[in-house]
Amino acid sequence: MQTSAHHSAPTLTWQEWLQPYKGVFRAGLSNAVEYRTNFLVETVVWLLVSSAVNIYLWYSVYESSGQSHLAAMSLQQMMAYIACATLSASLCRKGRMERATGEEIRTGELNKYLIKPVTHLFYVTAASSAERFIALQLTLTFAVIVGAPFAYFAGISFSFAGCLLAVPMLLCGMMIHSLLALMLSYLAFWLDEVWTFHVVKDISLWLLSGQMLPLNTLPPVALQISHLLPFQYIAYVPASLMVGMIPANEALPYFAGAILWVVIMLASALLLWKRGIARYSAFGG
Repeated sequence: MQTSAHHSAPTLTWQEWLQPYKGVFRAGLSNAVEYRTNFLVETVVWLLVSSAVNIYLWYSVYESSGQSHLAAMSLQQMMAYIACATLSASLCRKGRMERATGEEIRTGELNKYLIKPVTHLFYVTAASSAERFIALQLTLTFAVIVGAPFAYFAGISFSFAGCLLAVPMLLCGMMIHSLLALMLSYLAFWLDEVWTFHVVKDISLWLLSGQMLPLNTLPPVALQISHLLPFQYIAYVPASLMVGMIPANEALPYFAGAILWVVIMLASALLLWKRGIARYSAFGG
């Protein structure tokens, strides 16, 4: 009689799989607040200046037109939307590691991730999520302390239910932008320079995400195309929920669309990584 022993690789539990990423997240929290002044300027001051510039531009547009409503929106509604859209875009665009990945691939510094028991995509996501978590707390606190009094004196109203729903929508927007930036960086497996793609992406998102103007002001054909793209979840949908342009009871289809896009982009990023790492080579130490 012959006997054979079958040894299978140990299967990790969810808790064991998540453990390294918890450590990455905690380290990311420390790194995010290491340079407090720089982080404060990049988060709050940038948000304040961007909002002020965009609001002033739209105020000038309304003044020069001599009309109280443009695209069925009053000046107060437009000001509220622009402030919320700028806030949403600012939060979603946080995260420096996604951009840095392209340079790490080019220089060979990617090796430091390959010897760790983690998946690069989830490592970067965990580290970037820590920065976004701090920025989310800081920005929302700033919005309540400064934005609420300004809204009261300017006669601007917000949807309380919409503001609550905007928070999980913002999380989806953060994931969409993070995965998009990471996918662009993964092109460095095939191209020598990918920084230009990030610049084009940042410029394009000013319009495509709805930060510069509400997407419902676009021509019908452009509006239909924008609804098929994932960029609306970065600024337009969260901002529209906050100001009540999208009623809270109509938010479910937007959530379904955002989650679908997160899944699609996650699968695409993992596929790019798999194809790219198969041809990756670096030498030295």
